[in-house]
Amino acid sequence: MDINEARQHLDQIRTGETDDEASRSVAKHLERCADIREEAAFIENLAAESPKLKLTAPAGIEEEVMIRIADRYDVIDTDFGQAYVGFTPKGISAVKLDVEEDGIFESYYEDRLGRTTVRGSLPEKYAEAIKRAIRGEKIAQPPVTLEGLTEFEKTVLEHLARIPTGEVRPYAWLAREVGRPKAIRAVGTVMARNPVPFLMPCHRLVPSTGGVGNYYYGPEMKWTLLEREGIPREDLANWKQRGVRFIGSRTTGIYCYPTCRDARRVQPRHRLEFSSTEDAANGGCRPCKHCRPLSV
Repeated sequence: MDINEARQHLDQIRTGETDDEASRSVAKHLERCADIREEAAFIENLAAESPKLKLTAPAGIEEEVMIRIADRYDVIDTDFGQAYVGFTPKGISAVKLDVEEDGIFESYYEDRLGRTTVRGSLPEKYAEAIKRAIRGEKIAQPPVTLEGLTEFEKTVLEHLARIPTGEVRPYAWLAREVGRPKAIRAVGTVMARNPVPFLMPCHRLVPSTGGVGNYYYGPEMKWTLLEREGIPREDLANWKQRGVRFIGSRTTGIYCYPTCRDARRVQPRHRLEFSSTEDAANGGCRPCKHCRPLSV
């Protein structure tokens, strides 16, 4: 064993990690080499002094570590009761209202997103975004993360988020928008399992036949959300009863979904009502470029 190899074994000898042969070889070097004895003494002194370097961890370090190994959740009060909100540094990952027992949300979160979550403090901007969405206010860009969902689910929800506040679209419209026009039922399943309702606005999706259809938290809440966004309940009910699916304009020659911002600007004297895209085309109207009515 040469001097360099002996140096490599010095700390292992101190901790008792070397075998007998290596220990004997290093001992011989220590007897005849002052440099090695000096290095051994330095290591012994460093080991004795190092505990004094121990510091108390900064406040909040435990929370920062937990952010990196588990998602977090918090509970906020809303108009619809307590909402359990899962979140990561990238955004809100889950919102759930019907949590009645301890552990229910954590189990739901792991089953739905494949990750664990621990209790933490929800950033105020996240809480405010949810409360504003429930109040029917516009949110420029919901702070949402869709990690853990399938690519199809992500695509559907990303397109869903493009439906403007105060407007509705049929399920078939969304299926077409994502390039899967025959996947209407699959789109409905994504809505039923949407982990971030209110921010990813599944309440803005309705049946092609009119009305509001089903909703995870019940049709009454869906009606309430749409009314808060400026869609009168009586209008939706009236359109369904009369079979009105599209609104056209005599002046522009354009037809839209009834809740489209362009349709709302049509003066009553210029308003045309159609039961199908075929009727609209026969009436000399072309589809709106904003709401892109679904052709049938």
